[in-house]
Amino acid sequence: MTPAAIAAFTAGILCVCAQSQLPSAEILCAIALPALIPWRLRSTYAMFALGVLIAAWEGQHYLDERWPAARHNEEIVVQGHIVTLPEMTQGADGLQTWRFIFQPERDDLPQRIRTAWYRSDQPVRGGDCWRLALHVRAPHGSLNPGGFDYEGWLFRQGITATATVRDGEPCDTQGGSWLLHARQRLTDDLVRWIPDPTARALIAALTTGDQSGLTDHDWDVFRVTGTSHLVAISGFNIAIIAGFAFFVFRWLWSASTRLCERLPAQRAGLIGSVIVAGVYAGLAGFEPPVARAWLMVLVVLLAALAHRPVGATRVLALAWLAILFGDPFAVLAPGLWLSFGAVAAIVFVSTGRVRAPGAIRAAIELQIILSFALVPLTLFFFQGAAWLGPFVNLVAVPIVTVMTPLLLIALALAAIAPAIGIPALLLCGAALVKLRLALEWAATSLPHVWIPASPPPAALVLALIGIVWLIAPRGLPLRLPALLCLVPLVVPRTADVQGLRVTVLDVGQGLSVVAQTAHHALLFDAGPAFEDGFDAGQSVVAPYLLQANVRKLDVLMLSHRDNDHAGGVPSVRRLMSVAREIGTDRGEPCRDGMRWEWDGARFEILHPPDATWGDNNGSCVLKIDGAFSALLPGDIEARAEEHLIATHGAQLKSGLLVAPHHGSKTSSTIAFVNAVRPDVVVFAAGWRNHFGHPRPDVVARYSATGAKKLITGSSGAIVIEAPDRVTEWRRSHTRFWNAEVSD
Repeated sequence: MTPAAIAAFTAGILCVCAQSQLPSAEILCAIALPALIPWRLRSTYAMFALGVLIAAWEGQHYLDERWPAARHNEEIVVQGHIVTLPEMTQGADGLQTWRFIFQPERDDLPQRIRTAWYRSDQPVRGGDCWRLALHVRAPHGSLNPGGFDYEGWLFRQGITATATVRDGEPCDTQGGSWLLHARQRLTDDLVRWIPDPTARALIAALTTGDQSGLTDHDWDVFRVTGTSHLVAISGFNIAIIAGFAFFVFRWLWSASTRLCERLPAQRAGLIGSVIVAGVYAGLAGFEPPVARAWLMVLVVLLAALAHRPVGATRVLALAWLAILFGDPFAVLAPGLWLSFGAVAAIVFVSTGRVRAPGAIRAAIELQIILSFALVPLTLFFFQGAAWLGPFVNLVAVPIVTVMTPLLLIALALAAIAPAIGIPALLLCGAALVKLRLALEWAATSLPHVWIPASPPPAALVLALIGIVWLIAPRGLPLRLPALLCLVPLVVPRTADVQGLRVTVLDVGQGLSVVAQTAHHALLFDAGPAFEDGFDAGQSVVAPYLLQANVRKLDVLMLSHRDNDHAGGVPSVRRLMSVAREIGTDRGEPCRDGMRWEWDGARFEILHPPDATWGDNNGSCVLKIDGAFSALLPGDIEARAEEHLIATHGAQLKSGLLVAPHHGSKTSSTIAFVNAVRPDVVVFAAGWRNHFGHPRPDVVARYSATGAKKLITGSSGAIVIEAPDRVTEWRRSHTRFWNAEVSD
């Protein structure tokens, strides 16, 4: 199989992934037909067509099993099994929230339901059988430029429905794999053996792949220090165990002359390393990233076992092909690209290119080059890079390389000889906690450890070419000009705004609006954030601002401090530079009469007049007059609307209105609607939210004025550049796995 054929196969999958709808049978036949006709590039084209056909087949299978929107929030009672290790968070009231994948016994239901059981006092374990009353929901999530695609994540995980538990009772039927039961017993043992929750969480992450004990703060520390790959079991961890097992097996095997006569120690080491790496992957649950990593190791070692020379590049390409044949949509996973990118970089710089006098210096150079080479991929997938990463990894990688096999040995000893194994686990846990504290110190004490950036794809491709050029063999000419390829990464870009652009982001049941002029940006609210889940500031707002070329917010304005408006503010502050704040706990109070002008657009606060207005009626109300006019009234209700009409009257007329209080029945009085008379009204409300926003009678009032009505939960982010230039992100940038625009 040639690299060109494998690249063509990948291109076929990517072409399907780029479509808003899966290709029809007629189109698939037309694509396959040229592969049946003899011509020079037929074999390569046939691989492209095969990629298209496999991706379309798998995509249609997912869509056929997905819970339909027409049955959203339907309650069913079903018996089934928990097929993953449950994740548990404990609230202040002592009650637990469990999250797990539930597999019903009925074949007519989705076979992977992502389930949440809130405020439960029941113990939940992997493999248990339960009879559950579920509120089942169709996969649906926020959809925004640059933001996290939750529906895409569900698609990659093969999850075809989500649900919350209304009630449940255990049943006696045995289910779940023996592997899951073994992992659950091991997880239970770790709870008994390791009292320190931080140590236990780190040990569980590195041994069983259970990351539920790691907090959002932990992941922030790992992200900004560039060490996330060390605690999420992936190719790095599998390679460590495979390498360790190889040397141990080869050493033990070589101690016996009889064994070496039957099988060379080198080959015995390779076979042993594959087996041990497979056991480790099984211990981690064979989750997709782990399975991909083990498959990569398997292909590499099988090639080494073959008595014929196979180039490293060819082995890597075959591993890539094997993974995509098994899971074509793994091509959407950042981990796949980062893992193969890292291995490709190691192969590239290690084949006679890194020339150091000693192993230590070679390892240091390799680590620095590797971190440098992965910058374009990191910027593409995560909208930023950690400058500290290469230096931290010089210390952290050797520590984790040593600790991982020691942990597995201590774990085995704890099971068979607790008096030895448990103290060894405690020592390993203490060492990991010290490493975690050192990483936290680096993340919080050093300046600007995370550099947020979202360069355009063309700049990333150019930078990748430049990096390959720089780390190429020394004989390649014109090495210094390759640095010019990196310039687009560091040259700041200006937003391409002509006049005024207002974007109402899709943050679920909440509000976040970005107003941009040619050289300035304002954020009005930052959406909700939940302690154990979605954070709009991190997942939606900051990624949107970065892809919109906004590196600094001139004003962060908060309408009021309810969580659905203010929850994302801390994340925005952490990820973005903010020059001025209004209405926040750190900023100046929001008061009627405050005004300023940017690039010909006027911004004026119309409400509240003083601090006596509280709760929803005390929301900041912002009026923008530029290329068009926009009114952002927060969550004001009837009393504040009446006051606005009395004090500002004709000034309320606007082309765009973000409906007050998400379209609640307590707002949008007839007098207010008639005073504003918008051309476009946007309801910032979650899709089929339990409040029933926007209320039908409120929608009818706006319909009576002839306004165009849009809901963020249905349309995704809504970008307004004029009343007649409105873009619904879900309609214009959807992929086939995304839900369609609906009510």
